[in-house]
Amino acid sequence: MTTSFKNKIAFNFTLSTAILTAVIFFVIYHIVSLTVFNGLEKDITFQADKHFYEVGVKGGVPYIADKEEWFEKEHRELEVNPVFVQITDRNGTVIEKSPNLKQDYLSTDLTKKDKVFFQTRLKGLAIAQIQVALKEKDKLAGYLIVAIPITGSEKVLENLKSVLLIAFPIVLLVLFLVTRLIAGKSIQPVLSVIDTARKITNENLTARVPLPAGKDELNKLVVTINDLMDRIESAVEREKQFTSDASHELRTPLAVIKGTLEVLIRKPRTAGEYIDKVALSIKEIDRISYLVDQLLLLARFESQKKAMDHQRVDLSELTGSILQRQQQQISEKDLSVELITDDHTDVYADPYMLDIIIENLISNAVKYSIIKEGIKIVISQTGQNVLYSVIDSGIGIAADEIDKIQEPFYRASPLKHPQIKGNGLGLSIVKRMCQLMQIQFKIKSAIGHGTTAELLF
Repeated sequence: MTTSFKNKIAFNFTLSTAILTAVIFFVIYHIVSLTVFNGLEKDITFQADKHFYEVGVKGGVPYIADKEEWFEKEHRELEVNPVFVQITDRNGTVIEKSPNLKQDYLSTDLTKKDKVFFQTRLKGLAIAQIQVALKEKDKLAGYLIVAIPITGSEKVLENLKSVLLIAFPIVLLVLFLVTRLIAGKSIQPVLSVIDTARKITNENLTARVPLPAGKDELNKLVVTINDLMDRIESAVEREKQFTSDASHELRTPLAVIKGTLEVLIRKPRTAGEYIDKVALSIKEIDRISYLVDQLLLLARFESQKKAMDHQRVDLSELTGSILQRQQQQISEKDLSVELITDDHTDVYADPYMLDIIIENLISNAVKYSIIKEGIKIVISQTGQNVLYSVIDSGIGIAADEIDKIQEPFYRASPLKHPQIKGNGLGLSIVKRMCQLMQIQFKIKSAIGHGTTAELLF
């Protein structure tokens, strides 16, 4: 059986309170009982002391020194605060007793040789009595026994016990209901979370949980859940956009290949025509292959499943290797490249990822540079920081597009520069890798004034 959260809260709170209340009630009853009986013991001790000096011992036999005391009202009647007094010899034989005892006798405990206080009953009447040894020259002669009724005190304790036992379940029941009500109101934001979560689907990711009024743990929970929903919505939107862009990028070369092959089979062609068309198809296949490699690389780092292998990397040496690989593209545009650096500038990074990052930046600088212009690569160190800058004098990027070009498949003004080929994945890969290696990546650019890409280690 499923139990609601508010019932669990109410039950656990009530159970703990029940234990605490039971302990408190027990302590109250015990304290009242001790107070009552301590008062009775003082009263009966006072009566015993008073009568002790009225009793004498002669020849080893106790006797009443003041007979008039035995005719006082408290010794003759039972109704008004009676005091029962009895004198026995050392064998427990009654010598004298107060008139209000009539035919009854107070019990004697012959095993006790000193003063003893205990409770007993007299004709069904609860009494407290004290027994005091009577001695003559340190020799036991008999006992003085004084008793008073304690029915009133027992009645008080019985009423207190009844009140506590009746109040206990009532208090717990009321406490459970009140706690359940308060808990129900307290977890209302949780119910809102449940209702909102039920409404959220792939087609409806905009729903958010309303924030509760208080700045408590529930408020933090709702804020965290809303932040999570923002990230999920953003990830789903990126996935949709990524899928759409990837399919678009793949569709174009596939259409070219299909069209080329359809043209080839319409009629017999010369060997030269076959070679040209096959070469065009191979070029498009290479384009698809490169695009797939880039997509796989981006997907791998998006999921962060690749374990990074941090090592010391010499930026000057790495840049030299990349420039050698880019030598053909640099020569085709007749570009000059200037590398400004110290002899050795080392950073601690993943060599494979860092190679991809820097090659993308240099490749972009070459691709977007104007023919016969120059590219400058500056590696500088200030304290613990290393700044790597790639500066070109190319076509530049508009300020409002600098953030956009770091998203997958986005290309700035591709129709204005149809001769520059690309798929818009390079900078998105650079951005993601920099995030994984905690490298600060920044682009500065202006239309017609070139672009500066900076890496801060």
